[in-house]
Amino acid sequence: MNGGSSASGANTWHGPHSTVVRHAARIPDRTAVVVGGESLTWRELDGASAALAARLTAAGVRPGRVVVLYRQQCVETVVGMVAAARIGAAWCVAEPAHPVAMLHALLDDVDCGAVVFDPGDPATPADAVRRLVAEGRTAVPAVLEGHDPVVPAQVPADAVDMPGSAPAYVITTSGTTGRPKAVIVTADNLITMLDSRRYDAPPPADAPYPPDGPVSFSAMRLTWDGALLLTLWALWTGGTAVLPGHEELTDAEATARLVGTRRVTHLAATPSFYRLMLPVMAGFDSHLRLVVLAGEALPVPVVERHRALLPDVEVLNEYGPTEVTITCVAHPVRGPLAPTVPIGRPTGECTAYVLDGRLSPVAPGVLGELYVGGRQVAAGYAARPGLTSTRFVADPFDDRPGARLYRTGDLTLTNEHGELEFHGRSDGQVKIRGVRLERQAVTAAVESHPAVGQAAVLPVPNEHGETTLVAFWTPAAGAEALPGVRELLAHCARQLVAQAVPERFVVVDAFPLGRTGKTDEAALCAQLPAAAPAAARGRRRWTPLQQSLGALWAAVLQHDDFGLDDTFFDVGGNSRRVIDLHLRIERDWPGALRVGRLFDLPTVAAQAKALETVRAEAPAAGPEPAPGTDGPAAGARSDGPVLFEI
Repeated sequence: MNGGSSASGANTWHGPHSTVVRHAARIPDRTAVVVGGESLTWRELDGASAALAARLTAAGVRPGRVVVLYRQQCVETVVGMVAAARIGAAWCVAEPAHPVAMLHALLDDVDCGAVVFDPGDPATPADAVRRLVAEGRTAVPAVLEGHDPVVPAQVPADAVDMPGSAPAYVITTSGTTGRPKAVIVTADNLITMLDSRRYDAPPPADAPYPPDGPVSFSAMRLTWDGALLLTLWALWTGGTAVLPGHEELTDAEATARLVGTRRVTHLAATPSFYRLMLPVMAGFDSHLRLVVLAGEALPVPVVERHRALLPDVEVLNEYGPTEVTITCVAHPVRGPLAPTVPIGRPTGECTAYVLDGRLSPVAPGVLGELYVGGRQVAAGYAARPGLTSTRFVADPFDDRPGARLYRTGDLTLTNEHGELEFHGRSDGQVKIRGVRLERQAVTAAVESHPAVGQAAVLPVPNEHGETTLVAFWTPAAGAEALPGVRELLAHCARQLVAQAVPERFVVVDAFPLGRTGKTDEAALCAQLPAAAPAAARGRRRWTPLQQSLGALWAAVLQHDDFGLDDTFFDVGGNSRRVIDLHLRIERDWPGALRVGRLFDLPTVAAQAKALETVRAEAPAAGPEPAPGTDGPAAGARSDGPVLFEI
């Protein structure tokens, strides 16, 4: 890989910038990176990252510090990652859609040298970002305007090489109290992971790679380390790294179209999002070679659908917590399917042990907690020495000085084939659409509403086997008016990332208790309404068409607390549910609305108006269903840092 050795923390880290420079000299006009509709050649990526690196250096960013890329996902995000590496700094991607408290916590925990943002983006106006970064800090950070010239003589001619123990990037993950944890991944961790990847096996002679080499696609946000798996691999190998832009990230159909348009050879996604992409991917086996699924448990039905549509495309089920550098265990999904798809065996130099409470190995077939060791184990949590010491423990199975194991908190067993199987968590964490969350943090957010007395947030599988969050709650004593679902959704959205906002809210009189006096979660789940609510009353002023659409919305959202002009995503919609809504609309009005239009028509009123237009232009369209009808469930969001505009 030419990125440096992974033998010890004393080795030199050349970083992704070294491969960018090398490929820019060797294949300057090939496409290096694509994000949404934007692309850069290797020459352009080299030049753009060098220019930003120069400006970062001129702004006072030094090796070892962190550059926060505070922007919606675009090609400049990748430029910022490479630019940070060029000057020996670590990158950390943060999105404007995340709660403000998360950015504050990140800036407090890491040694942030610069915050890079785009003042031309409505999501990050300059004045608002300046206030945001300055709030609550002892020193207001300096601000560097986005187009200040940089004197070339002020900038080192060569990129900075760093020791392998230096931080390469920082990824935030959920914390028990809602305060995110910043995981520091070192250069050696990253190089070890990349050296273990062998995705570039020679393709079949009758279906070779494109002339420009393999094309990777990560259907993920760069705020999550899963997106780095194939993105950095493509940059290392001289292929093309493709990612969805922020506009495509919640639109599975648009994301899948990118896979076809760019003739992707290697695809990475979470199982739940891949299921939504599959209906658009017929014929993609003409160029697609491998699908890597990671971030959550892989349901058997997803594999079955993949095999029916793309039988010659291999599926790899990968597993790995952020604290062990992206992924560390993998299983090629071949042959007959068992009820549980294994997560597989350790990759590269990683080790994995299923241990009991005394750190002793358990017998095959017996559940225990999974501990992972090897050189991919990250440095720890920024500014959290106590938490680091409890999760990163001494490795009794490794003779190397300082060798550590990471306690994953995942319950696993070793099956009869010697492969690991995932069977849930030993604590309150859960993964929703690839994002690891703490149930306690979500519960605390729900309980912070003044009308909520007690809350319990439980992971509940939906009809596709995907995990969703359901919030059960009791009214607070003396509460005069109970909040509706819309109000609770908005309340939680102000405090939590999108994946952490519960999909359902169920009010109960009291929580059932088990024999130990704790909440009986099974009995609580039994109180879930079996059917979706009917359309709400009091909509007599809605037209019959609007009432019909309202019934579909209620069936998909599993509540009826919305009005004509409420935005679908503000009342509980997400990328999975918008596909479900489209399928129901398609059933009643075939061909009337593309799924992508639902993002531009996010209200009942807008969708009804569009359907009226379609009906006027094509009178032979399908009949309008009776108001309130519903159909079967369908299948398918200074020392302080320099504030830096680009």
